[in-house]
Formats: sequence, structure tokens, C-alpha cells
Amino acid sequence: MINDGSLANPFGGLQEIIESDYFNSKKYSPLPYDPQASQLIDRNPQAIIQPGDTLMLMNGLHGEAALRNFVNENPITIMAYDGHTPIIEWAGLFACRHWIFENIEISSEPYGNYDHRYLVHVESNGFFGPSSLVTFKDCNIYNTTEPWATPEEWIDNASEGMFLRADSLTAIGNTILNTSFGITAMGNHILADNNKIINFSGDGMRIVGSHITFSKNLIKNCYDVDENHDDGIQAWAEINGVVSDNNTVVGNIIINSDDYTRPMIGPLQGIGCFSGMYNDWLVANNIIIVNHWHGITFLGANRCTIIQNTVLDPTPLTTPGASWIRIADHKDGRQSSDCLVANNVANKLVVDGTLSQNIILNDLNEYAIEFVDYSNNDFRLSQNSKLIDAADENFSMDYDILDYDRFFDKKPDIGAFEFQKDITSIEEAAHTKLVLYPNPFDYDILLSNEIQISSVEIYNLKGNQIAIGEPNHIFSNLHTLPSGLYIFKLYDIKGTIHGQKMVKM
Repeated sequence: MINDGSLANPFGGLQEIIESDYFNSKKYSPLPYDPQASQLIDRNPQAIIQPGDTLMLMNGLHGEAALRNFVNENPITIMAYDGHTPIIEWAGLFACRHWIFENIEISSEPYGNYDHRYLVHVESNGFFGPSSLVTFKDCNIYNTTEPWATPEEWIDNASEGMFLRADSLTAIGNTILNTSFGITAMGNHILADNNKIINFSGDGMRIVGSHITFSKNLIKNCYDVDENHDDGIQAWAEINGVVSDNNTVVGNIIINSDDYTRPMIGPLQGIGCFSGMYNDWLVANNIIIVNHWHGITFLGANRCTIIQNTVLDPTPLTTPGASWIRIADHKDGRQSSDCLVANNVANKLVVDGTLSQNIILNDLNEYAIEFVDYSNNDFRLSQNSKLIDAADENFSMDYDILDYDRFFDKKPDIGAFEFQKDITSIEEAAHTKLVLYPNPFDYDILLSNEIQISSVEIYNLKGNQIAIGEPNHIFSNLHTLPSGLYIFKLYDIKGTIHGQKMVKM
């Protein structure tokens, strides 16, 4: 710790840096936190690491990232130095604001234990104060590198991956491996995008709050080890005052198992929203392949929209299947109202609400006709599928699960995938090296690439166009946009569409 922090003479591990008070953050005082009396004061104005700085971690065990009452005016980023794999035992942030953890490995296994309840724990704390604007990006978060062999080992050793109990948090591009629960979002304005939750023994993801977006996450391989009814995504409301409104669940993939010969396979529910009320949700473009009747279930819902999902049981004639989309009344008798279920493919529909252009499939022979390779969980549409051009365009998303234009041929398709006649050229376009920066953004966005762009459009996750940009200078004054995920569509001079997801902080 007497070094100067350069590449040639680095500091010690992250835990030592925190304990040595090397961050110039602010803290609430006095404690316990009182919103009327507590104020932010400097922790250490002369500290080496200032708000806006980036701390690069090198190979090795860095100990715990225990941050309590570290509030920044600008983000401090902690990330892996290029080519290095720093390992943090546990990340706990309480009363913290403006922190970014990027490309870090988080696990207690290299330290020889499975002691922590959560590998990542971000919380607004009653004693220290509120947390917000904390991001975990492209981190590898795991209990163990290989799944345990017995239920007892899972029960004794597995902890939760990410427990996010605060407002305005972001989890993007993380891999969460061999945990009990994957990601719990317990707050408001939380974004979980493009994460992989692989091998879990509880729920893959949980929504407990409002204005939460779950998008593009892969949730697969549930291990049945106890009596918990496991869900790919579960939500609850009206428990301890929780309100669960205006949530967006778009473009996620939920698969019970990619290997039905492995041990500990049990029934996995898809998206379970039990004991509402749930108001103003959008559930769209999801692929849900589970062997349970709860494919998508809302018990107590108002003004919820469920469109263009693929919800199927891999063995629809085997107990407990087949998978339904269901909207019904709250268990206390309160009625659901004004819900829409359209352009989905499922095994069954049990819906109180408006129905339009849904297709029911219940036979594996039908699966073989409609999809590219259902036995390997490839539910793209085959060229002879009756789902092609069959959707009600009045209730269609503008894009599919891969961000392809639903209306490129004027007629949208049923289910999560839009059929692509020229898949090779579309894939090439999708992998073109476009760079919109900075990402996440707050104010301006610029374009850095060699492609000549003719126009740019911004869409929110509901498919609504909210802005059009100039070809040379993309966008300015975006600070008024709400925090969340946006789709940027860029048209080159040949008319090819390029897409990029951008996160507004």
C-alpha cells in the first residue's frame, strides 16, 4: 500500500484500498440516517481516488468489496485491467451511489468457502442511508464452477447471485452460475439486461417493485433440490406494501433444461405473477420452454399486455404440462381487467381479457413443422410455418427477440421470432461493428464507425419511436429521458438496418 498505484507499482488488493480510505466519496452524517437531518460530508477530500476515476484491478484475490456509506457525485469505476482476472470474494454496497463494477470475477469459492448469503448485495440501508446508480456489468458471478452433484450439496452451499434492494440499479451482461436464486430486483427503476443465469436451484429472476425492466436475459437449467416452486421469473405484489406496476419483461429466454438426461430435473414455472394486483405490465418477445402449466400466469392484473411470446412445454402430453398463458382474478376475488393477449404461440390459453391471433400447438409433430429444431430449443420459425405473417399487426411489437424489424415485409409473425428469408445477410448486418458511445449515456451520444448512416431512430422497449437523429451528430440533450434500455436503429445508405442497445443512466 506504500506504492503509487501505477502499473509498475500497484496498490494492494481492493479490500486494502477500501480499508485504507483511498476513495474520496461522501458519506451521510449523522447516523443512523435521517432524511431530514443527515447530510453528505466528505470522507477524505485528499484521497488518491476521486469521483470520475477508474480503478484497474490486476490478477489475484482482492478480498471483500465492502462499501458502506460511499456516495459519489460522479461514478467511480472498478474494472479488470486488460487480460487480467481479479477475483472479489463478495461485493456489498450499502448507502452507495455512482459505482460501476465491470468485468470482475465475484466468488467465494477461490477463498475456500461458501459463506455469503449473496455474492452481490446492493441495498438502501436503514442505518447508513439510501443506495442508487450502482452498475454491475460483464461480471462473472458464481458459487462454484461446476454444478453440485446432490441436492444436499446445493442446499448447503448455494447462495444467491445478485440481491438488488434499492432504486435505479443496473445489471447488464453478467454471467451468474450455480446459485440458488439468480437476480432479485427489489426496488424501482431497475434494469437487468443481457444477463445469463445458468444452473440455479430457486428462481432465476425476481421482480419486487415498479418500473423494472428485464430484457434479453438467458435463464436456463433449473436444479430441483427442495420444495420451492421454482420459476424462471417470479414477481409478487401487495406484500409488505410492495407495488408492482409498469414493469417490462421483453426478449428473455427461459429454458428448464438443455439436457434432460441430467439429474435433479423438476418442473420449472415460466413467468409467475401470483397474488396481484399487477398493473400496466408489458410481457413480449419472450421464449419460455418449461414443463409446467404456468408458462405465463397473472392472477390479478389490470391493463397488462402479453404479446408475441413463444410459450411451450417440451413434453406437452406429460405431467404436469402443458404450458399456458393465463390471466385470472386475484385469489381474493378481485377481477382482472383490460388485459390484452395477442400474437402468442402457446399450448393453452386461459385468459380474462382481449384475445387476438394466438395459435395453440400441443403436438410434437406440430413443433417439428413450425420450428427449425425444437428438440434443441431452437424455436425460430421454419420456412413453412403457419405463424409467418399471421400476427395481428395492430397488436405487434416493432421488433422481435433479436431486434429484427417485425414489419420489414409489412406483415409481422406470431411468436418471439420474426422469420428471416435471408438470414445470412441479416446476421452479417447484426454483427457489423457499430459503436455508439458513451454507453451507458446521460446527455449526448455520438457515432464512431466507418459506415455511412442516413438516419437514426430511438425506440423504447414498448416499440414506440421517441426520437430521430441526424446522420453525423447523433443525439443531444437526452438527459430528460427516463433511465432504462433503448433500441437505436441506424439506417445506412444501402437501406440496411443496424441495431444497438443503449442504457440511459
